Amino acid sequence: MKGLARAGDVDQVVHLFSDLMLSATSAGVPPSVLCYNTLLNALAEDGRAVEARRVFDGMLAAGVAPNASSFNILVKLYAWRTAEFHLAYDEIHAMRRHGLVPDVGTFSTLVTGLCRAGKLDEAWGVLDWMLQEGCRPMVHTYTPIVQGYCCQGRIEEATNLIGFMEEAGCPPNAVTYNVLIRALCDDARFDEVKQVLAEIESKGHKPSTVTYNIYMDALSKKGMAKEALKQFEVLQGKGLHPTAFTLSIILNCLCCNSRFSQAIPILERSAELNWCAAVVAYNTVMSRLCDMGRWPAVLELLANMIKKCIVPNTRTFNIFIHSLCIAEKLSVAKKLVYNQGFPANVVTYNTLIHSFYLSGEACEAESLFAYMTEIANIAPDEVTYTIMVDGLCRQGKFDKATNCFKESLKDKLSKDLLTTLLNRLARSDRNGNILVTFQEIERQGFVCGYNMIFEDTVRSICQVGFRQHIKMFNLQFLLDGMLGPGKEVYREARAHKGQGK
Repeated sequence: MKGLARAGDVDQVVHLFSDLMLSATSAGVPPSVLCYNTLLNALAEDGRAVEARRVFDGMLAAGVAPNASSFNILVKLYAWRTAEFHLAYDEIHAMRRHGLVPDVGTFSTLVTGLCRAGKLDEAWGVLDWMLQEGCRPMVHTYTPIVQGYCCQGRIEEATNLIGFMEEAGCPPNAVTYNVLIRALCDDARFDEVKQVLAEIESKGHKPSTVTYNIYMDALSKKGMAKEALKQFEVLQGKGLHPTAFTLSIILNCLCCNSRFSQAIPILERSAELNWCAAVVAYNTVMSRLCDMGRWPAVLELLANMIKKCIVPNTRTFNIFIHSLCIAEKLSVAKKLVYNQGFPANVVTYNTLIHSFYLSGEACEAESLFAYMTEIANIAPDEVTYTIMVDGLCRQGKFDKATNCFKESLKDKLSKDLLTTLLNRLARSDRNGNILVTFQEIERQGFVCGYNMIFEDTVRSICQVGFRQHIKMFNLQFLLDGMLGPGKEVYREARAHKGQGK
């Protein structure tokens, strides 16, 4: 049951427990509390609160006494999964009725849930409650509060809490420091990161590979690739072992500096160096090579990757498809997608459809769109619709483009897609299509943003020349059609005008 739960197959756990219940009933002995807890935890982790409650009540009805773990699972369910904190408190009080005492794990679980919900003051209240109960907080009790402060941008308070932990005889661990370092990195406060790293070492602790991964990743994302590479040397000098993520960061830094002569050999020698070169590392280098237009090198890396029995994922396939498109080998890319040799997704189709439009093969693009939606059964996203609308308008197929936009409204109203359509329609004096678009937006109930849409439409049509005297009648025609008699947006516009907007 634990193995199935770890694999995420909760239904199988439920089924197996049912078989166990039948065997136990025939033997006249109910399942143990450990078996009940295993099922309870699997359901709780899956967020199935009603079923978990039913199992717990069934355990009581079967005469099986719950232990502290049973209640801790329920506290975790209500504090982490459903955020029903009143029920979490109820379970803690119920423990005493069963002769059990809440432990540090019970309270720490509740504190973590409260911090995740941003209820830091209430979390401090739980700490006071713990002390009243004679239960001493541990590092995993304080760390969620440190993280809560960091999530709210209150880094100084997080730092002060870490100092308080030291004074209280509960020194922070690597996880606590990593939380603080991540927050400082997100805020680009790298000088303070160095101070924290020095502080960790002065206290006899050793930063972990995860710590340096956080630091190097932030430096890389801020364009400080050289500094990130220096920290990699520090990591190695401390005898720390790079992970797959470490390797991905370093490769990204090298690729950003176009140092492929160093990046590719690292991939090739990764096994020899005992580094974890996973699919993410290969994707990092292949993506950068693709951006540089070096599609033969992408193909070579893909071949080497497969030889090493590293299984490509969908991103790998998308990079390869993009490389083929850059190389203008669209027919090859299309065959790969149609043959389903790799797991294609909406990004794959977007890349290929866009490339066909750019190459002037509009019929191929429309055919691929039809295949994607009707055969492959992949739903288009906002990017797909934007590509299609823009491509159809470029061909002068404005009615088709308008219908495509209407189809997109079944998901949501995209401001970017609308802007693309309006700009194309306005440039071609397709006033009727603009009105149809507005009517469809209103018909489908997107009224909350009607004023914003109205203003953007006026702005779009003015930008393409409707402000010229000769076309002013077109603007007046559109305004009359969009506003119409008694439209709320007209009253809103007047109200804004009165406010000086």
